[in-house]
Amino acid sequence: MARDQQHPVRRAVQRDCVGEKDERGLALLAMMIILLMVGVLGVAALTMTSMENSMAGAVRMVEEGTHAAESCIGASVNVIQQSIDAGTVPATLIAPSGPVPAGNAAFLGEEINGVRANDPDVAVGAGGNPNIVMNVNNYMVNGDIDFQYRKQKSGGVASLASGYDGAGTGAASVNMFYRIDCTAQNAATGATSRVIAVYDCLATGDGCTRRTY
Repeated sequence: MARDQQHPVRRAVQRDCVGEKDERGLALLAMMIILLMVGVLGVAALTMTSMENSMAGAVRMVEEGTHAAESCIGASVNVIQQSIDAGTVPATLIAPSGPVPAGNAAFLGEEINGVRANDPDVAVGAGGNPNIVMNVNNYMVNGDIDFQYRKQKSGGVASLASGYDGAGTGAASVNMFYRIDCTAQNAATGATSRVIAVYDCLATGDGCTRRTY
């Protein structure tokens, strides 16, 4: 009789033990799920940080390349102005002291002074023969200067013919238009940036203005 009365107690204890095991199992499962979610969020955060750093680096590289190409544009304008004044490319602008390759100086002088118009030469690629060569902050920069055409300055009253030679009073009434194409390439990564600009310059060489279209 006493043995029979213990059975319900034993069964209750057994049920309690099973219940505790179930609760522990659920708690462990919940903890594993939480840890998994935290891990996934951590990986996502690291991935986003890496992407942001990569994007920031790419933007910085583009800005540096564009700055290098713009430096070539500025150097080209200086070459144009001084070459118009002198009638040829001055020796101070020819390599190794300047950005104009020695083998290209005579040809470039003819281009700038309108002897050659819209010449098909290019700065980079197949048949590349740059007029300007520079190194700017680990960027190799090549530039091409092309004379396009002359145009009577609006309101000009002097002789156009005298302006063609950059001489006489007519020179101040003639604008000479140039297309400048500069490409900067990063020596380490090979990334490139390109800037193209059009300038009109007085035939006297007194000044150049960047055109916007």
